[in-house]
Amino acid sequence: MTLAERNDIILNQFEEYLTQIALSPATITNYLADMRNFVRWGKKTYGDDFSLITVAPEQIRAYRNHLLEEQKRAASTVNRHLQALRKCCAYLTQTNLSPINAAEEISLVSGEKGTSPQSLSAKDVEAFLEAAYQTLSSIAKRDAAIVNLLVGAGLRLAEVSGLQLDDVIFDYPGVHLAVRDSRGQGKRDIPLSQEIYKLLKEWLLIRPKTSFPYVFLSREANPVSSRTVQHIVSRCAKTARLNGVTAQLLRRTYALRLLEETGDLDLVQQRLGHRDSGVTKRYLNIENPQTDADG
Repeated sequence: MTLAERNDIILNQFEEYLTQIALSPATITNYLADMRNFVRWGKKTYGDDFSLITVAPEQIRAYRNHLLEEQKRAASTVNRHLQALRKCCAYLTQTNLSPINAAEEISLVSGEKGTSPQSLSAKDVEAFLEAAYQTLSSIAKRDAAIVNLLVGAGLRLAEVSGLQLDDVIFDYPGVHLAVRDSRGQGKRDIPLSQEIYKLLKEWLLIRPKTSFPYVFLSREANPVSSRTVQHIVSRCAKTARLNGVTAQLLRRTYALRLLEETGDLDLVQQRLGHRDSGVTKRYLNIENPQTDADG
């Protein structure tokens, strides 16, 4: 069996996987089109020995640069290709076809400069979250809960500082937040991971007793401000030696990961609290794949 035939088989198996996890037909079609484009580029660039099984991070970076600098693709088109690669590489590692996820640490690009990260890599997220535990502060548990909500639930700054005790739902239909939209557009439900649930419970056990209904309080038992939340983000980023980290970058990282995992733009829109999917597409700098299938 030639490597070209093996690549075809892998893409056929990848298509079956995407169908099994119930991605939309349009998403599946465009993921496969983007992956076939990548394979054609790889064969042309590296020769007949190019294989999806042994693809390396530097090859994906070279492909990203090829799309940006040689083909002059829009950042949104480049990001769509990278999303397809992330999904395929994750599949290859999950099925033990490849020992590493070559796309895991490859950053998406922004619309302005084309090479700046639009989201944090998995490694950067891990370093950022670990930094929250490195403080000697007596309210380190509070800070850990805050940063995990930002990157693991996609909350806005004002939504974190405005979160109230009765917004945290611990019973049916599962642990979630009933988030009060910071712009007065009602509430939206956001499910919580076991890790965030644990962190919230730990913080609430030591939270200062006060008449304030807010979840997050200062040492003086006053509600934290959005500015305080941003300060916590900046401190954790500095500890982790990460530049340019803001609450908005963490929210975008959450949204892009959710889209990558589910392929469901409507779900991302709902979780972010956007009024329509067009806002979500612009926020994530991702085009509608159906309008640019050959990009």
